[in-house]
Amino acid sequence: MSKNRERMVEITPATIRRLVKEERARLNETLEFKMKHPSDVSKKVREVDATDYAETLSKGMNYYQACKIKESKLIEELKKIQEIKRELKLHILKGI
Repeated sequence: MSKNRERMVEITPATIRRLVKEERARLNETLEFKMKHPSDVSKKVREVDATDYAETLSKGMNYYQACKIKESKLIEELKKIQEIKRELKLHILKGI
């Protein structure tokens, strides 16, 4: 009896969702390639050299860094504008 308890896995909603997503992905892939069984898909798919992906990944990382720098500059500019607005608001309120 204790061996059976060791083999038992607690089924949680998260586990069920993960299993359903995995199975859905397999079925979609099978349907996409118009195959009858998921194991047949690997026979039809061709392998691609990783060098093209490395270059694309590198470009993506460079663009991400550029966006990050631009974001920091925009945040600085926004802070300056907010400070100017604050000063103008105080100036207007003192004038009333």
